[in-house]
Amino acid sequence: MTKLNVDNKMVVGFDMDGVILDNADSKVRIAKTHGFELKLHQTPSEIIRAILPQAILEKLQKTLYDSPRVALSVPLMKGIRGILADLDKKNIPMFLISRRKMPEVAVKILKKHLLWPKYFNDKNSFFVDHPEDKNFRAAQLGVTHYIDDELKIINVLSSVKNKFLFDQFNVFEKADHYTKIKSWSEFKKHI
Repeated sequence: MTKLNVDNKMVVGFDMDGVILDNADSKVRIAKTHGFELKLHQTPSEIIRAILPQAILEKLQKTLYDSPRVALSVPLMKGIRGILADLDKKNIPMFLISRRKMPEVAVKILKKHLLWPKYFNDKNSFFVDHPEDKNFRAAQLGVTHYIDDELKIINVLSSVKNKFLFDQFNVFEKADHYTKIKSWSEFKKHI
């Protein structure tokens, strides 16, 4: 496998939901329609899975990710536009590596927020099925810095030197194998 990053320059990989997009409020609203009262700090994927029954979680995910009306209403994470602009200005390669099941909806959202094709496009956006696929793709692309909001993804990214857990609600404990950030201004210090 040939890495694109042959000269050890910074190459940044992004997850989409919970990193570029702030879907916490939408999760709270959707859960409420199914009879569950969630607090914002309960919306990270690894926490919400422990609260909602599987059937309700699947309904929430289907509505959140597959319904264009709901998906297109999700706002950007505060500060992401500035980070993308900074990376672009510094000519630092960026990649989107997401497990979104319906890439066409993801592209519509990115277009709505004017991130597609300005920052992400067909050449630097990849939609994969499993956590291990993110690691495989990151290795292919030579990603040196990857930001995700799920520990299970961070844990499988063996090919990435600098792993960042985006934890906007400060609900996860710090571990030795990643850097926790609560905001994009915290990440800016690492560029």
